[in-house]
Amino acid sequence: MDVTLNKQVFDKDKFKSTVNTNFTQLVQPPPQRFFDRDLATQEDFFALYQKFFYDIPREGVVNSHTYLVTESGNYLNFQKDTSDIDALLAEIATLRGENLTLQKSLLTASLAFTK
Repeated sequence: MDVTLNKQVFDKDKFKSTVNTNFTQLVQPPPQRFFDRDLATQEDFFALYQKFFYDIPREGVVNSHTYLVTESGNYLNFQKDTSDIDALLAEIATLRGENLTLQKSLLTASLAFTK
C-alpha cells in the first residue's frame, strides 16, 4: 500500500507580509480617550466629581476642594456668620479665667489648711 504525502511550502517573506504573527487579535486595543468640554453636561461634571472626590486635594489655590468652596461661596455671595462662634469663644475665655482663679484659690486654701 503506497501513501502519497503532499507538502505545501510558503515563501517566508510572503507569509510574514500576509499573516499577522503579532497576536493582535487576542489583545483588546486600549480604549480611545476622548473628552470634549463642549459636549460635557452637568451630569458628567457631577459624575466625575463623585469619581475623583477623594483624589482632589483638600487645600490649594486651584484644583482643590478649597478652590471649589471659595468659588461657589463667591457665586452665592456666602459670608460665614461667625457672631455666634465669636460669642462662644469669648465665653470660653472668660470661663477659663474664672477656672484659673478658682484653681489658685483652692491651692491657697489647701496650703493654708496644711500649715
